[in-house]
Amino acid sequence: MSNRHLTLATSAECAGARLDVFLAANVPGLSRHKAVGLIEAGKVLVDGRRVFLKGMMLSTGQRVEVWREDEAAPTSDDGCPLAILYEDDELVAVDKPAGRHSAPQRAGETGTVAQALLARYPQMAGVGFSPREPGLCHRLDYWTSGVLLAAKSQAMFDAVRAAFERHEVRKEYLALASGGPPERFVVDAPIAHPARRAARVSVGAKHGRGAIEARTEFVVVQRGPAFTLLRAICQTGAMHQIRAHAAHAGFPLLGDEIYGGPPEPAGRFWLHAAVLGLARADAPLLVECILPADFAARMKNG
Repeated sequence: MSNRHLTLATSAECAGARLDVFLAANVPGLSRHKAVGLIEAGKVLVDGRRVFLKGMMLSTGQRVEVWREDEAAPTSDDGCPLAILYEDDELVAVDKPAGRHSAPQRAGETGTVAQALLARYPQMAGVGFSPREPGLCHRLDYWTSGVLLAAKSQAMFDAVRAAFERHEVRKEYLALASGGPPERFVVDAPIAHPARRAARVSVGAKHGRGAIEARTEFVVVQRGPAFTLLRAICQTGAMHQIRAHAAHAGFPLLGDEIYGGPPEPAGRFWLHAAVLGLARADAPLLVECILPADFAARMKNG
């Protein structure tokens, strides 16, 4: 296996976050458990000095370097449908369906978006920080549908990831929430990433397991008899951010039982990545994705 090097800069939102939590949140494909392993193996440097303390608290403007062995790349899968929303020489945006993983979660898994991309764009095999997620610039939850962006070159991947870290990527989601939320509300509360294998994140704790600052703006789009359609605009990108922030405000998503949402006959929550925008020197990129049929049908049925 070869080693891959990644350098990250800590922003103001990361101040007070634990090193292992910061790595798990900012390195694609890296779990908190694996982040601890890298730290303990001496493969993480902060401001040029090797660090062995997983609970080290970070401050603004620090340089974090990670040396990581490549994992085995997943096999491509040309049997998976792939709906292209946008494509140029460097980027491709696809419509990820709900009920499909962005990338393999375990050895031998097939049918993921990453594998479908790899079959169509074999040059993505060497792109990204983790071979398990070739080309993917970010991820969407299993039940989340919508815009998923991938890079065809390492240079473009690095540029897009840097834009994500600077909060320069426009991300808008549509979600079916419970309760009666106000026409507009903002949740500005840190999110702490879970321990290994934990199913949910916690909201509001400044430190604890290393909280990351997170802000979501919610706007009511439509009110139904048993749901409210919300547009969620993210200035940050923490794990489960929209789901956790909606629940924290008292309006958990329908079907999101992990965060206290009422159960749904479909056995899933309703969240759709509707818009992704990226500022570029040549021309800004704005990708939109319409609601999938099952989401629209759920709204029609009230």
